[in-house]
Amino acid sequence: MRKNRKKKISFIWNILGRAMLLFALFLLLLAESSCKWFLAVFGEMDFSIVVYQLFSPMEGTSQGILNEYAMACLYPSVSGAILLFLLYVFWDYTTRRLCIDFHLRLFRKKWNLHISHKMGQTIKYVCMSGFIFLLLVSLGSKAVKMGVPAYLAEVSQDSTLFEDYYVSPEAVHIEFPESKRNLLLIYVESMESTYASTEAGGAKEINYIPELTKLSDENLNFSDNEKLGGAHNYGGGWTIAGLLASSSGVPYKLPIEGNSSGEYETFLPGLVTLGEILEEEGYKNYFMCGSDATFGGRRAFYDQHGDYVILDYDKAVENGIIPSDYLEYWGMEDEKLFAFAKQQLSEIAQNENPFNFTMLTVDTHHPEGYACRLCQNQHGSQFANAISCASRQVYDFISWCQEQEWYANTTIVVTGDHLSMNNTFWDDIGDYERNVYNCFINIPRTLSPVRPKNREFSVIDLFPTILASLDVKIEGDYLGLGVNLFSDKMTLPEMIGKEKFEKELKLFSKYYFSQFVIA
Repeated sequence: MRKNRKKKISFIWNILGRAMLLFALFLLLLAESSCKWFLAVFGEMDFSIVVYQLFSPMEGTSQGILNEYAMACLYPSVSGAILLFLLYVFWDYTTRRLCIDFHLRLFRKKWNLHISHKMGQTIKYVCMSGFIFLLLVSLGSKAVKMGVPAYLAEVSQDSTLFEDYYVSPEAVHIEFPESKRNLLLIYVESMESTYASTEAGGAKEINYIPELTKLSDENLNFSDNEKLGGAHNYGGGWTIAGLLASSSGVPYKLPIEGNSSGEYETFLPGLVTLGEILEEEGYKNYFMCGSDATFGGRRAFYDQHGDYVILDYDKAVENGIIPSDYLEYWGMEDEKLFAFAKQQLSEIAQNENPFNFTMLTVDTHHPEGYACRLCQNQHGSQFANAISCASRQVYDFISWCQEQEWYANTTIVVTGDHLSMNNTFWDDIGDYERNVYNCFINIPRTLSPVRPKNREFSVIDLFPTILASLDVKIEGDYLGLGVNLFSDKMTLPEMIGKEKFEKELKLFSKYYFSQFVIA
C-alpha cells in the first residue's frame, strides 16, 4: 500500500517536473524570439518602451501587428518547446528501456560505445543544459542591444530634476485673453522633420513631406537648426508618452500602485495637464483617433485629465462614418478620420464654448505604415508612400479648416507624437539628429517668438508653448519641465545640457511618484 502511494507521488512529481520544463522552454524561446523580433522591427530602442507596452491594455492594438508577432514569436515558441519536450521524453524513454550500442570501424580501428540508462540520462542533461545555455547567451546579447542593463541602472538611481525645476500649473498665474481662442491640435503619427530634404532642413535626398514643409515655411516652426527642424524626443518615445509630455510638460514613467495593472483606473491623478487648464477656463475638450482609444491608456488619460469627449473607432461607427463591420489597419484609415473630424468640427463650432479639438492620425504607424487609396506609388516604398500621403492629407485638411468661419479664432498646432519606430528608413541620414515635426498656424498677430530657430528643446516644451499660442500669458514662462518657446527664457536642455537633461528624465524620481502617481 505504502509502495503504491510512493509510486503515485513519484508519478505526480514526474508529471509536474516535465510540465514545468515544457513551460520554462516555452518562456525562454518566447523571450529570445521576442527580443529578436523587436530588434528587427523597432531597432535598438529605449527599453522603457518595451516595459510600457508590456503593462498596457491590449484593446485597440492593430490586428496586423498582433498577427505578425504571433507568427514570428508565439507559434514558433509553442511548437519549438513541444518538439524539444518530445525529444526529451523520447530519449528518456529509449534509454530506460533499451541498451544502445554504437559500432564504428575506421581504418581497421573499431570503436564500441555502449549507452546505458545512466549514461543516457547524463547525455540528456548535458544536451539540454547546453541548449538552455546557448539560449540564455543569445537572450543576454539581445537584452544588451535593447538597453535592459541601462534601463535597470537608470531606474535604480534617484533624480532631483523635478524638485529643482518642475513648475506646477497650480503654482503660477495663467491668464487667458478675454476672447478665448479655439485650439485644433493635430498629432501626426511618427511625423519627423527628418523626412524633409537636406535642402529644406531634413535628412533625406528628396522631400517626402513637401506639403508639411510648405506649411512650416508659411507659418511658424520651432527648429533646432536654421531651416525646418523640430523637437528632441526626450520624454516621449511612444504615443501616450508623446501625448503626455507635450500636454503636461513631464515624461511618462512606468506607473505603480493603481496603474500597475495596465487598466489605468487612475492615470497620474496628481498631474495637471493642458486639458484640465482649458476645461477650467470653460473649454470643451475632444479627442479623436481612428482606433480604439483604450489602447495605450489614451482613453483613461483624456477622460481623467480634462473630461474629453472621446471620438474613436466605435464613435465613427455610431456616427455612420464607417460600417459596423469596417476594419482597416488599426480601425479606420486617416481618410475616414479626417472626414469624421470635418463632421464633428462643423457641429462643435456651433456651440458657444471655445473648443480644444485634439486628434491623432495613424497611417504612418510602424512598421511600414498603411497605404490607403489616396496613396501614390511615387517612392517605391510603402512607408515612404504613407509618409507623403499623410503630408498631403494633413495639408488638405488644414486648407479645409481655413475655409471655415471658426478658423479666424482658432490656433492650429501640427506636431508628431514621437519619432518613427521604423527600423529600415534611416541608413542614409548619417549623424543627423532626428527630431519631431511641429508647426503653429494662425497664431495671434501680437504673438512673435523671440528665437524660433537654433533651439535646444524637446516635446516637453510644447506644453507651455501650445498654451501661449492661444494668447495665454504664463507667469515666468515655465510650466511643467518645459518653457514657453515664444519667450526668451532658456529651455532645460539649453540650461543644463541636453545629455544631462535626457539622462535625468530617465532616472527614478520620488517627486514624480509621490506628487503625480499616488497623489
